[in-house]
Amino acid sequence: MTAHKLGTLVAIPIKGRKLINRTGGKQSPYVQLKLGEQKKRTRASLIASVEPEWDQEIRLDVFHGELAMSVAVHDDGKKDELIGDGVLLLNEVIDKGELDGKHLLCP
Repeated sequence: MTAHKLGTLVAIPIKGRKLINRTGGKQSPYVQLKLGEQKKRTRASLIASVEPEWDQEIRLDVFHGELAMSVAVHDDGKKDELIGDGVLLLNEVIDKGELDGKHLLCP
């Protein structure tokens, strides 16, 4: 049985603030979003720092029963190291049809 598609989520990771530098050197952070079986990512930030900017649109299909999107920031270096992660609940987005604003992910 095929899951019922509710719509398409458009997420735009804008920037990171005060990221932890786990490598001790330059890091090239990118954002990875995971919703259900879908996994998409931004390009690595051109600003190699703890204050990266992405401002890239990512589109994910939303299916019935998918209420949480995993958000992770990785370093695009040799080890693809995890810098930080969190979960963004989609209840409000699904109820209102849209949600525009800043969402902080804290460790």
